[in-house]
Amino acid sequence: MKRLIFYTFLLITYMSLAQNTSYQNYSILWNKVEQFENDGLPKSALEVVEVIAEKAKTDGNSPQIVKSLMYKSKYALTLEEYAQLNIVNDFIEQIANSEFPTKNILENVLANVYWQYFQQNRYRFYNRTNTAEKVNKDDFRTWDLKTLFDEVHLHFQNSLENGLLLQLEDLSAFDDILLTQKDSKLYRPTLYDFLNHNALDFYKTNETSITKPAYKFEIDKPEFLAAAETFSKLKIESKDSTSLQLNALKIYQDLIQFHLNHEDKTALADVNIQRLLFVKQHSTFNDKEAILLEALKREVEQNKSTDISALYNFEIASIYNQQGLQYRPITQEENRWKIKVAFELCNSVIKQFPKSKGAEKCEVLKEQILREQLHLNAENYLPIQKHSRILVNYKNLNQLSFKVYKLSHSQLEQFKRTYIQDEQLKFIKKLDVATQWQTDLRNEGDYQNHSTEVMFPKLDNGLYLIFASTSDSDLFAVKTIQVTDFALVEHSENDKNSYQIINRNNGSPIVGANIKISYQNNYRENYRTKNLVTDENGKVNIKKDNNRLTNVKIEVNHNNQKAYFGDYYINKLQKEQKQKDTYKGFLFTDRSIYRPGQTVYFKGIAMQTINGKSSVLPNMVLNVMMNDVNRQEIKSIDFVTNEFGSFQGEFILPDNGLTGNYNLNISCKKVWLDGNTNISVEEYKRPKFETKFKPVTDTFKVNDSITVKGEALAFAGSNITDAKVVYRVQRKVQYPRWFYWYRPWFTSEPQEIAHGESITNNKGKFEITFNALPDESVD
Repeated sequence: MKRLIFYTFLLITYMSLAQNTSYQNYSILWNKVEQFENDGLPKSALEVVEVIAEKAKTDGNSPQIVKSLMYKSKYALTLEEYAQLNIVNDFIEQIANSEFPTKNILENVLANVYWQYFQQNRYRFYNRTNTAEKVNKDDFRTWDLKTLFDEVHLHFQNSLENGLLLQLEDLSAFDDILLTQKDSKLYRPTLYDFLNHNALDFYKTNETSITKPAYKFEIDKPEFLAAAETFSKLKIESKDSTSLQLNALKIYQDLIQFHLNHEDKTALADVNIQRLLFVKQHSTFNDKEAILLEALKREVEQNKSTDISALYNFEIASIYNQQGLQYRPITQEENRWKIKVAFELCNSVIKQFPKSKGAEKCEVLKEQILREQLHLNAENYLPIQKHSRILVNYKNLNQLSFKVYKLSHSQLEQFKRTYIQDEQLKFIKKLDVATQWQTDLRNEGDYQNHSTEVMFPKLDNGLYLIFASTSDSDLFAVKTIQVTDFALVEHSENDKNSYQIINRNNGSPIVGANIKISYQNNYRENYRTKNLVTDENGKVNIKKDNNRLTNVKIEVNHNNQKAYFGDYYINKLQKEQKQKDTYKGFLFTDRSIYRPGQTVYFKGIAMQTINGKSSVLPNMVLNVMMNDVNRQEIKSIDFVTNEFGSFQGEFILPDNGLTGNYNLNISCKKVWLDGNTNISVEEYKRPKFETKFKPVTDTFKVNDSITVKGEALAFAGSNITDAKVVYRVQRKVQYPRWFYWYRPWFTSEPQEIAHGESITNNKGKFEITFNALPDESVD
């Protein structure tokens, strides 16, 4: 059962209703509904909702009708297996019988119902072919992608009708049906704001796989990042009237125009910032981030005396912070200090407007910038009594304290199973320190991630845990290592696995080492052990059997030195299988498509593979059978292959037989021989001419005017003159294969960029000229 997600608002409740007895009666009934729902009794709750719906209909109480409709829909999704269609039909019926502003809200909800259904069934819609007309207009579940999007667009536009009246509806009147947050009315003061922002959630979507026309709307001008007042007067037009981005910009424009003259600029700043970020995300012109920064700074200057400037400054700081995160030594050196600039800007905002919303956001950003980070990386195996290095990746740290603890093998296994940091700290505090030291780190105050290598002291053979921490915070990092001069080399063969123990410093084999191998059979049973001794090559062998040896762990002891290796896996013995003799037939027809009643001419050859060698099958009795689309036999013929293993024959297709895919199959009574081919039987008119393009020999780039030449030629050899040529040009973004080595996977649907008609000349030739319009939304 598919589940629809409905918006948090349920109905329109005017404050004046709270004073009358009828409203109090409704409150009592709704309390019963809530009680049944809390008790997990949706059917009982639905029965009360039905009573409310009837009462509301009798009273002509539109808000209660809407609320009961929403609750009926919610319970229907729980109680009915296929409820979506009935719910949508109920909304459509109620919309037809509703007045402003109830009708606007229901239109908005219905648009979201369609939109959320698409999000839950995206794969279904993308697998459907677009149709010229709406298929089964009463069942939205059968629509194609374009039809559904057009319907969502229609209902959102309907919900925004009577905008001037919506602007007069204070959103505070609907508190009983909204999930509100602190100061939310500052950003959405009216029903007009609320419905428009709900629609924006759809129009801002990145769904780009819908077929676009040649005149697709693009955000291709820096003017879309103009100041709020300038943008509100900008003429935004396009032939692509259903473009999501176009409609989003128009909604932003309407909202900005509405709030420009309001004394409180909070809602204006909120929608204007959203507009600027939306344009930056979807625009195709160059240097859009630099233009966005200038636009934000311009808004700061216009609002510098109020706390509205703090909201714009926060966005500027966020951009600087993102630029700083792109810092790479040498390649992105110019971004190194951008995070510091963001940090200082946040401090300025907090100092100037400490109680503003912008200051709250800056505090969060500051916390992210100041967050300390630490990570250790080292070789898992280090040689005995030799200096080594450990790599330290850190951020915002000046000094580290290092402690090294020696572990037993059982302690190491226990620590590997400990994932919670507090539990790790408790475990570490019980260990004895083998050595410790402090290291100063270079911190230039750029708030960037840095790395350095720290010299590691000489250690004896054993297992160790490295613990790094700071003195003024709870931050720490750990790394486990093993100090040993042994190294293990694994080699697998068909019947055995061999393990060679060598000296990791010079590669010489360790002869006479005691090897203890622990393992499980097929991840089950208790651990078993085998004790072996390395040979003159430092090797031990494990013979394979019918069991898989899993979680294989190896302990090495030699000359008072011990080492541990694992986890390994030993496959079961693979018995060599004798190569089987095989026989195969191949069939070839004179063509791939036929009309009923035509003759199918075919040839075949039979082959055998004996002891790995292939040869033809001479003097072999074979049968070829033809089956129709229902796998029913039409005719079969016996053949005897010649000295070359080949044969030939023909079938006459029935005049009144079924059309579709027919199968020809080879069989042999003496040996198992497989071979078949398919043909297509269709009612078609044989073409009398062909059209083809001449090879393109020139090189072109985007935005060039391209002329493609072609010709129409009759099979009889004559030219097809004065014939109409209808053409369509599609563009598809496609990157070379190497592109995917270092960038995300990119997909694009073909987009029509030109279409038209032409006429062949007296030589049957024609030309198609078009501009190679690029997709400006991709690099």
